[in-house]
Amino acid sequence: MKRTPTIIGIGYCGMDYLCVLPHIPLDDKVEIVESLIQGGGPAITAIVAAARLGADTAFFGVVGADERGAQIVRGIAAEGIDTAGVKVRKNTESPAGFCWIDQQSGKRSIAWTRGTARPLTPRELCRDQIRACDLLHLDGHQTQAALAAAAVARKHGVCVSIDAGTLVPGIDALLALSDIVIASEPFAARYTGSRSPETAVRRLFAAGRRFAGVTLGKHGSIGFDGTRILHCPPFEVPRVVDTTGAGDTYHGAFAFAAAQGRPWDACMRFATVVAALKCTRLGGRTGIPDLRTAERHLKDFANTRCDAPRTRAVRHQKA
Repeated sequence: MKRTPTIIGIGYCGMDYLCVLPHIPLDDKVEIVESLIQGGGPAITAIVAAARLGADTAFFGVVGADERGAQIVRGIAAEGIDTAGVKVRKNTESPAGFCWIDQQSGKRSIAWTRGTARPLTPRELCRDQIRACDLLHLDGHQTQAALAAAAVARKHGVCVSIDAGTLVPGIDALLALSDIVIASEPFAARYTGSRSPETAVRRLFAAGRRFAGVTLGKHGSIGFDGTRILHCPPFEVPRVVDTTGAGDTYHGAFAFAAAQGRPWDACMRFATVVAALKCTRLGGRTGIPDLRTAERHLKDFANTRCDAPRTRAVRHQKA
């Protein structure tokens, strides 16, 4: 039996306000089909996924001292995640995301705010906790604290992974401190200047890095370990309800598998299955499976080969 890893996340945590619509309107009105209020954010959703899969988890972030902030913290704690590192700022507003989901495709549009709480500082980190974990996961937010934590982690041999999804100030330094870099397709194209995922993933890989990857949505994901280009196709589910949080869930499941010591291609397959299952329910967290459910579905996907794909040009303008 594979051991239980300890995974810590640092980054954005907010409240998501989601609604399913017949279509996403522009200068028009539509009636809401279904709605949900649920905690969200890149790093915290990844940590929720890791916790559902059985990891020992903790999270460092900030919220405001408002009702939204209290809801955010309660939601994290309900997953069994250590919330001692979540700082509550007085007289500030908590982060939030407002999401419209197309009923037919499950695709979504998101508007978000970081709120008004001042960022986490390096002094607010528990360095002993970071030194003792198996993997530290970042999303580019809470940048100064994340840089300090990554430096501590690297010094003590702790694996650092990053969800490269937003071109924030300091992202170059964070990438340089990361062992595992997995980027969204738009980020990879803009950051590397290449419309080819294969070229982009090679450029994201650097000396001293262990793995680089790019998530490709309905086309699966691509990875590079310094020697091999790996491609994992998508895992098909009967119906896609909502893709909100799919990438975040992929990161959490990949981190869980990597911390257990699974091979890179196996990490990609496992993360793909977990992320796909998430998409069968409304909300970024609702459909995230437990380990038994994930492993059961993984059996149907276990023999999928992660061979090098043909290079596929993607249409993204350079930043």
